[in-house]
Amino acid sequence: MSDRFELSFKNKEVRIWFVIMVPVVIGSVLFMLFTEIKYQSLVSLFPVMGWLIFYIWRYLYRRKQKKESSIT
Repeated sequence: MSDRFELSFKNKEVRIWFVIMVPVVIGSVLFMLFTEIKYQSLVSLFPVMGWLIFYIWRYLYRRKQKKESSIT
């Protein structure tokens, strides 16, 4: 496994980040626009949850890759 990070859509981590974070950002903007002011403080939790989901997936994905590379 290379130490360099490729920032393109060939990289699975970049694709998954876009799949998770783009809907989260769109959803949080829509939630902020169409809800009452007292619920808008919850909007800050949406990106945090998105990042948490992404980094849990990334940890599991890299652990799986490390196991596969040590087998071969």
